[in-house]
Amino acid sequence: VFNNELDILFATDGLNYSDIGIVHTFVASSVVSLVKNSVNRRCVNTDSKIAVCDTGASYSAQWPAVIVLHKVRSVYSEEWDLTHLYLALYLMLSRARVYCSVVIIPLEGGTLDDAPHMLRLSQQCVELQGGGGPD
Repeated sequence: VFNNELDILFATDGLNYSDIGIVHTFVASSVVSLVKNSVNRRCVNTDSKIAVCDTGASYSAQWPAVIVLHKVRSVYSEEWDLTHLYLALYLMLSRARVYCSVVIIPLEGGTLDDAPHMLRLSQQCVELQGGGGPD
């Protein structure tokens, strides 16, 4: 899914690699390593680089296009946890000036069916955009 999103962005006229930011949170270092390897392979013959950073390192950054990688837990113990989750997602989404894609990563062995709060949130986002619902 991630590589498909990169391919879509690379096919966009007028978009340089440096116009793309990849922001992640709660993602395992092994996944971040795979992301960086994919990005480095695509940027090998250019000085224009794609930024890859943790949410905390992106507070003042903005890019025309952003891919958000977000790992979710299946259970959030308190309302504070959900509020924190939504604030973290908002921070990552707001880094994009024009285009934003979100890749939701469930816990190992889990699915989004195990995280109903994310299903509700994704449905609300799709409804705001006038679409039919999450796949």
